[in-house]
Amino acid sequence: MIFVVKTIKRTITLFVFPLLLSSCGSSQLEYTLESKLNPNKTSPLTAIIHLKANKPCTATFRVLGESPVEQTFSSDSNDLDIPVVGLYPDKQNVVALTIKAGDEVKYDTVLIKTYKIPDGFPTIGIDHIDTAKMEPGMHLVDLHLANHGVFESKPMIFDNEGVIRWYLDLGFFGDIIWPIQRAQNGSLLLGGKNEVYEYDMLGKVLSRYSVDESYRIHHDIVELPNGQLLMPIRKADSFIEVNGEQLQSLNDFFVLFDREKNTIVKEWDMAETMCVGRRDIIHTTNMDWLHMNALAFDPSDSTILVSGKNQGLAKITWDNELVWILAPNKGWGKAGRKSDGFETEPFVLTAVDADGKPFGSAVQTGSASAENFDFPWGQHAPEILPNGDILLFDNGYSRHFVSPELYSRGVQYRVNETDKTVQQIWQFGKERGPKFFSMLISDVDLLPETENILVTAGFVDNYGKIVEVDPKTNEELFEATLNFKTLNGNKTFTWGELDIMYRSERFDLQY
Repeated sequence: MIFVVKTIKRTITLFVFPLLLSSCGSSQLEYTLESKLNPNKTSPLTAIIHLKANKPCTATFRVLGESPVEQTFSSDSNDLDIPVVGLYPDKQNVVALTIKAGDEVKYDTVLIKTYKIPDGFPTIGIDHIDTAKMEPGMHLVDLHLANHGVFESKPMIFDNEGVIRWYLDLGFFGDIIWPIQRAQNGSLLLGGKNEVYEYDMLGKVLSRYSVDESYRIHHDIVELPNGQLLMPIRKADSFIEVNGEQLQSLNDFFVLFDREKNTIVKEWDMAETMCVGRRDIIHTTNMDWLHMNALAFDPSDSTILVSGKNQGLAKITWDNELVWILAPNKGWGKAGRKSDGFETEPFVLTAVDADGKPFGSAVQTGSASAENFDFPWGQHAPEILPNGDILLFDNGYSRHFVSPELYSRGVQYRVNETDKTVQQIWQFGKERGPKFFSMLISDVDLLPETENILVTAGFVDNYGKIVEVDPKTNEELFEATLNFKTLNGNKTFTWGELDIMYRSERFDLQY
């Protein structure tokens, strides 16, 4: 990416803007401004404005436009680097500055010219919007572009007009880097093969942590309140035995990683608590019996929800004891890598209606759905709600073991651990049928201010959907369609051959 550097000084006529100097003689505030686009070569819609003044100053920037972005920096200095995010692409951006030094206030503007969004990014359509009822913020998308069998990760943020206002170009990794999330310290947290990265919004690497090379992080990272990380992993040289056949297993461990010590401090083996011989749903290979794709931590009792795409949702204690399984009650046998442990079937939850009455055997075994209950199938992104309920994205792949109906949905469950029962509280998506069906990836989130729910169908039919819903009425408040281009893939349903959207979040675009 080319840098654009512009310097604004009183003695230069090119790029000059009025400084509005006061008439206080030598005590007046004087300064120069210099702007640099894409300072770290990875975040093309960002800039740094360097302010050098004769007095300690604070500054506020505002990117002007239909959806302005504004931020104040309270650092008081004669030499300020002002990080600017949210620039418009392919435009001469007008960035308004408010500069304060004691009681003096100066107003200025800087022009920053940006470049076009690269051709491979999806086109974004805003299908419906009700800003009065929506959660505030812009839309962060965990975007991965196909590149002939691998992915180029380019997470992006778009505004309510469908304009991309930020993106991070991670294509130089040559592999998928995910998921992206805002960490507690304000950085952007991402994971690679066996490394964890922290970036700032200008695309600068703040920290890099190396995980043991015998592990590969499997597309989720959960930050605990103490800053440590839970991560599903693929562990080298791990095996299971099924019907006398030894198979190398995939994606069936998760670990606790300490960033301060840069080391793994605890490991969980899901084969110790689940049935490796259950083959009723296998979305991938026989080696990938579980396909752990997400975790959720419950701080109330230090338990972990484990999403196994091929087995269902399980709750595990900190000491790796099985609490319950949310999945159809079919095919469950003994736990253990050689199926020589305890019986797992007693841990499978019984599905009940709103009155606590169990559904019939067809629903319990997963061969049918009730009007107000179905188990999750190939689920992603479990989230523990403030009241203890569980929210997740039910992909619906192999629903009823044969997929007679193609639909995906966001769904909320309530588990009674004493009675070992589960009730479905809410769902959205079934009514949309195949046009909302995403057999892989996807996301769902409770939005904190409005308590609306954001449902993301990450890959439907060469497009992705983001829908914000009021769960009290199921009124759709926002909907965006991302139409993928897949310029560098053969468009077959194989890894790295189709563009995908892993997750989306409502995001406050700030440095």
